[in-house]
Amino acid sequence: MISRSKKMDALFNFGIMTGQNPWFSFLTGFLIGQIDRVHFLRDLTGASVAVKMSVRRAAVWPHEPFKATVRGVSMPNTIALVKSVSEEDTPICVSLEFDHADETPWYQDILLPNLSFVKDPAQAAEEESRTLWQEIDRTLDVYRECRALFNEASPERRKELAYYMQIAESQMKELSKQMEDLNKYMKRMANADDRE
Repeated sequence: MISRSKKMDALFNFGIMTGQNPWFSFLTGFLIGQIDRVHFLRDLTGASVAVKMSVRRAAVWPHEPFKATVRGVSMPNTIALVKSVSEEDTPICVSLEFDHADETPWYQDILLPNLSFVKDPAQAAEEESRTLWQEIDRTLDVYRECRALFNEASPERRKELAYYMQIAESQMKELSKQMEDLNKYMKRMANADDRE
């Protein structure tokens, strides 16, 4: 379980980045008051209450500073969001975007992979690990099969097989990174449990 103080520190740090923006200040204050409902997620898919705030300055593409939905309905501003969720206890799932977020310890320490980790982090991590291992096994099978056929194939077929092996290699790199991120998360959770 991620501590309340770490979540509050993250909101405070993000609040400093937003400067004097009254919309962000209002929302940050509300979220701090509802800290037990707040969960920081890498992927907001499926969240009943999803809030994305961005203060990226080095972004290549234009970005929306604020985007929120409540049960699929877009919220036009922070006041509408707060009015929509203040009288309930639905988890508020938040994603923060800022420069170098992937390298910022105070944010990475509180960041959960997806919504399933809000409900039961240990079970979600176990299921995610199982799914990743299945994907890794499937990708390795594809690679091995292509490799076995490669030497006996015609030149045209070799190009196709080389292409599939290249895809499998890049997919393995991505799956390995996801597994590494999951292992880091599980270690953080284990260390947090040991400290309690």
